Amino acid sequence: MEAKTTYYWCIVPQCTNTSIKTPSKVFIHVPKDTKTRKIWLQSARRDPKSISEKTPVFCCEDHFDMPNDMENWVKFDLMDRKVNKIMKKGVVPHRFACREDRKRPASPPPRQAFLKRQRQRIIQEAMKECSDNTEAIANKENITSLP
Repeated sequence: MEAKTTYYWCIVPQCTNTSIKTPSKVFIHVPKDTKTRKIWLQSARRDPKSISEKTPVFCCEDHFDMPNDMENWVKFDLMDRKVNKIMKKGVVPHRFACREDRKRPASPPPRQAFLKRQRQRIIQEAMKECSDNTEAIANKENITSLP
């Protein structure tokens, strides 16, 4: 007999993650506790009255900061995600970059000027380190060549 597979879909509007399209995604079960469930659904901009309390609904990992929002993240990650997910108390979905109605994405892309300065700084540090090493080698050769 074949193992029963559950179809997961993210409850966040405009999020297209499902267990078929994105099988590597982690789906977190929305709590069954009425009060907590209502908070989660409102956070995801879903009407709590439109979804039965008995309906199993899920929210994908894209809407969480998994390392900071899970109690057992290290164990979960090290065990190839085969361990039950335990979310920290009071955590609700809070990342919604998939929504079109957002004024800006969750994390703005870095500005070009910043990236250019960052690259220049890295190059300068590498050149300084290289010249320091060259000077150290030259000094060492001068010391060893003395009679």
